[in-house]
Amino acid sequence: MDHVKPRRPPSNAARARLPRRGLAVAVLLLLGATASAHAQIGGGHGRRQNDQQQSPQRSPAPTTPFLPEIWPRLEEGALICKSRDDLVRYQTQIANGSSATTPGQAPDCRTIRKQTGIQILAHDGPSRTQIVTTGESKETWWTNSYLPSTPPPSLAKGPSAGK
Repeated sequence: MDHVKPRRPPSNAARARLPRRGLAVAVLLLLGATASAHAQIGGGHGRRQNDQQQSPQRSPAPTTPFLPEIWPRLEEGALICKSRDDLVRYQTQIANGSSATTPGQAPDCRTIRKQTGIQILAHDGPSRTQIVTTGESKETWWTNSYLPSTPPPSLAKGPSAGK
């Protein structure tokens, strides 16, 4: 066991064969890839693509119609009250931290469920605005929502921005 033959390094002839094989394989792969690409482009013999049935052209995906953004508007979840007094009563209850109301004093308020176009009728300070909805019902309400006098930048850049 003490006698182990030392391993001899490969000869120069063996080293020379390995790179030649690798080079030959690389050249063959390159030629195969080039031929495949040439055939896919349509350079194959006989131009077989002309004999094949052409697939119909895909029409572009249907685009959704342009829906202009509503302005001015109330966002989903905005509070609206039937009268100014209802809004004041609601705001007072919130300020006092009272969620319980006494009978007969419950404010006639609710939150809206979807974005709603409005027209501003009057302001009573920064937190009370009288509005009318622009939908079919055209109801008059009071809201405590912040309603800026200018539209957001996304609307200011629109086609009707200069009008």
